[in-house]
Amino acid sequence: MLPNADIITMIVQYETRMPQVFEPEATAIQTSTATMSTISACIDMTTPAGRAPSIGWDFEGNLNDRFSIYNGTDGNKSTYALGRTSCRKCLNLTSSLNQSVYINATPYIDLRNISFSVEAWIKPTIVTDGIEHVILAQCGSLYGYSCMRVSIGNLGSMSFLFRSDTQIGLQSISINVWSHLAYVYNKTAGTMSLYLNGTLDTSGSGHGPYLGPPTFFQIRNIDMIGSIYYDGCIDDIFFYPFARTASEIAATLALG
Repeated sequence: MLPNADIITMIVQYETRMPQVFEPEATAIQTSTATMSTISACIDMTTPAGRAPSIGWDFEGNLNDRFSIYNGTDGNKSTYALGRTSCRKCLNLTSSLNQSVYINATPYIDLRNISFSVEAWIKPTIVTDGIEHVILAQCGSLYGYSCMRVSIGNLGSMSFLFRSDTQIGLQSISINVWSHLAYVYNKTAGTMSLYLNGTLDTSGSGHGPYLGPPTFFQIRNIDMIGSIYYDGCIDDIFFYPFARTASEIAATLALG
């Protein structure tokens, strides 16, 4: 038989080693759980508050419409960057590269007979260089009320145009930070309303009706006009075939 001292020594050594066997397994389980939580958060897309849009471009590494109808075509090797959250992406565009996106899918949206709204998150790098920077446009003609675009105007504020019919925002848009923009046209009331970060910036009456023939949408430029490219990141562009309300816009901003 072993002396009592040797038995005690063996028991102590065995008990000391036991935790070393199970600790790595516990760590692996904890790591796996954290990873699953991160993946779950990353695939969660933003759904606007209130009535649903008819078109939505999320720019999660592609130019697809979330409803799989109005998918985009790359104009010149568009790239993607980190979005508003750590696991989201945004469409990153550089004016010097003449990058834009074409939405050629049919049927074209006929803007002549409807109220409509456009919302987008933007993080521009240039706003006050004296040039207009287009976010989304449908330009059927350069005459009269026939070239619709929502943009950053040449003074650095929001701009909503039907070519010769324009509503200009009052507040300057900041560079290198995310801002939520909402452009609302109410055909019945004849108004254009601009919302910056969930708050009404300005609204005017006597606008419209829009007269441009239906054609494709273009993101970030209007080829018919020339080089009025947007520079920076764009995310979550939504088109609504109706006039959004102030409460819907504010609630969507609150979702982040």
